[in-house]
Amino acid sequence: MGSAGRDATQPSFDALRPGNKTVSGIFLGAELMLSHQRVHRMIAGRLADAARGALRVVVDRRYPLADAAAAHAYVESREAFGRVLLVP
Repeated sequence: MGSAGRDATQPSFDALRPGNKTVSGIFLGAELMLSHQRVHRMIAGRLADAARGALRVVVDRRYPLADAAAAHAYVESREAFGRVLLVP
């Protein structure tokens, strides 16, 4: 969906239709130029979603702290989908 290094394959949103669900995203650079108030409302909305447990964090991989270099290499490869965690 974004342009941060992945291929331009269009995702399927069919699974969202039955629950009338949505996906949203923003590019803060453009938003900050338009209206700080709008950005603050969007961020406040996501924080409220997180506080009530409506957001799910996708964890791609976990690496032991000793393998931090491998974790960084994986993130830099742009193959990660979700968070990459370093576990002490």
